[in-house]
Amino acid sequence: MAISIIELKKALDTLQESLNLYRKSETNSPEQKAFRDASIQRFEYLIELSWKISMKFLGSQTSAAKPAIREMARNDLIDNPELWLLFIDARNASSHSYDEDVAKQVFEKASQLPDQIKILLKKIENK
Repeated sequence: MAISIIELKKALDTLQESLNLYRKSETNSPEQKAFRDASIQRFEYLIELSWKISMKFLGSQTSAAKPAIREMARNDLIDNPELWLLFIDARNASSHSYDEDVAKQVFEKASQLPDQIKILLKKIENK
């Protein structure tokens, strides 16, 4: 399990890094858009990794994101399953089309994910 947690921490770090670069970049600059897009990609990876690692941790055979989120909530790995389901919806929206409005919405969710991942990590480490 330690390897999975390490990978989850690394993925969290990369998302936080791209979010910080976005915040530091000039508003509406090409760099800011690139950092936003990088954050979205890192968000997509991190959300997938988080529920898959959680299913391994729980010894579950669940292989779909939304049922996994519900199982994580039932096992007290996450506090806000509704928000996590919105993360999954955002990931689905971003991976099926590219639209500026969709990108902005997904980026908003991406900025909320790090705090939720930190909660998940603490709960996994303490179980």
